[in-house]
Amino acid sequence: MDKNILDIIGQRKSIRKYEDKKVESKKIEKLMESATLAPSAGNRQPWEFIVVEDEKVIAELIDEPMSKFNTSWMSKGVPLMIAVCGNPVESAKKYGDRGRNLYAIQDTAAAIQNIMLAAAGLGLGTCWIGAFDEVEVSELLDVKSDYRIYGLITVGYPAKEGSRPSRKPLSEVVRYIK
Repeated sequence: MDKNILDIIGQRKSIRKYEDKKVESKKIEKLMESATLAPSAGNRQPWEFIVVEDEKVIAELIDEPMSKFNTSWMSKGVPLMIAVCGNPVESAKKYGDRGRNLYAIQDTAAAIQNIMLAAAGLGLGTCWIGAFDEVEVSELLDVKSDYRIYGLITVGYPAKEGSRPSRKPLSEVVRYIK
């Protein structure tokens, strides 16, 4: 990654069409390493990452557990999918209900963001998917019973350069107390 992190943040966008090209294992390893470097409440690291490269499994994920949602944009040409799972029970051991209901979500969201930024720095595109039937995906991926899937990420080489949606101006979303 030879780009400035602020440039990567500014350029990252959701990619929905990918080239028919596998993601190299060295790059996948970097993505996973980036995920595990995310902060977590009390350093509990309550996550597990399931890397799906099998075309048939990815097609099953797209066909069934996601077909109920507006995922028609997602072609079967997704070369890689990562399920980001968290263990709310692990977070609750130290923080009770707040750990279970908030920190486990925050921790996995930070890991997802790390994956997406690392991917952008490696020339890969991503899209964070939240619309899926969690029970069906959990069964298909054999997710451990005490884990929840907090997000799926599609990963691959962008087939085309998409446009970045506009953002609200800072004056609308930032408030300073001096």
